[in-house]
Amino acid sequence: MGTSTVDMRLSGGHPALDLANTVDSRRGRWGPDLLRSFEDLLILAGRLGLIDLQAASGLRSQAENDPPEAFAVLADAVALRESIYRLFRSEDAGESYPIADLRVVEESARLGRAHQVLATDEVGYAWTLPFDDLSQVVQLFAIMAVDLLIERGRRRAVRECKGSNCGWLFIDHSKSGRRMWCSDATCGSHARVRRFRSQMKHT
Repeated sequence: MGTSTVDMRLSGGHPALDLANTVDSRRGRWGPDLLRSFEDLLILAGRLGLIDLQAASGLRSQAENDPPEAFAVLADAVALRESIYRLFRSEDAGESYPIADLRVVEESARLGRAHQVLATDEVGYAWTLPFDDLSQVVQLFAIMAVDLLIERGRRRAVRECKGSNCGWLFIDHSKSGRRMWCSDATCGSHARVRRFRSQMKHT
């Protein structure tokens, strides 16, 4: 699946889900955890196009100058990740969103919204974070998770990959809406190989 946020697959279909997927496996085993430092979080945000090189460079310098704060922000990111995971896993299970996790995501998003500024982009204006504080990277992921929640009635449900040693979350964009794996090329292929071997044993 990957060894870090540098090379992990981005198969969630949404940044909030890709954050939740920074645990390599949640089924059969747990881990390894790919989110081990503030730098890992920054790399993920950059790969997802959520932060530009200039902003990332400034935050990287802040983290290097204040390791305790960077560690605290990492802890907040991990807590947010787990709440996001439990929230959207509940969609696949057909359950109500856990209230405690809703509050975690909501509070972080509210803090981020309070720091947003109106800035120009390629097509006009958009709300954005100034990224003058390490915690704003975490808050951005929370804002995106809330946006995904709000869009629930206009999108497919989030699914949990049924692959052995996976459990990643993804938005099912398949025509049938019955996709079982985060990636057909990896988890899907492995499942077919295991099924074939099992059938061979019983013939």
